[in-house]
Amino acid sequence: MFAVTGLGHVRLPAVVRHRCDLAGGDRVLLAADRAQGRLVVHPPVMLDAMVDQLYAAVLGGEAA
Repeated sequence: MFAVTGLGHVRLPAVVRHRCDLAGGDRVLLAADRAQGRLVVHPPVMLDAMVDQLYAAVLGGEAA
């Protein structure tokens, strides 16, 4: 179970940080998957890729 600190931070276990290639202090997008009962961690590199694919799909063309 994760808890939010008084500063609004979530401390992720080392195994999660390593799997996502994160360093301490890195910013991430956290998304709750209620149906599966899990918290999904989106590191910045994944957000860049998702936004790139979305714009390519909406505007036409290929993702960069």
